[in-house]
Amino acid sequence: MTLFTIPLPVWLRWVAVGLSVATIPLIVWAYSTLGKQWTAPRLLLRKEHTLVMTGPYRYVRHPMYAAGFTFMIALAVATANWLVVLPMIAGTALLYAQIGREEAMLIDRFGEDYRAYMKRTGRFLPRFQNLDRHSRID
Repeated sequence: MTLFTIPLPVWLRWVAVGLSVATIPLIVWAYSTLGKQWTAPRLLLRKEHTLVMTGPYRYVRHPMYAAGFTFMIALAVATANWLVVLPMIAGTALLYAQIGREEAMLIDRFGEDYRAYMKRTGRFLPRFQNLDRHSRID
């Protein structure tokens, strides 16, 4: 297995472990905010779906993806092994490809409401200039 080892400093690997653990509460928060509107693993909108803009969705449009990407990258760094890094890169690419389809579906369903939401929130990171104006959506 040493053939596949990536020479990373131990401190960096431990930071990555901490970062991966830190993503778990964000995933739980996003999942609990969606509640019954969670439809994974398939992308679909049910008749009763509404546009969720509360909880972590008040700050970013895709907090679960952001946390998932962070988790996978941190896990890859923590293991410092190409046998983990390469599948994590592939998994991240597959998830990223899904986001465009998801956003197109949401625009189709929610139209201008979703377009306005897109303008005031970042895809994965908050748009800090908009936080004060829109932090009272709850």
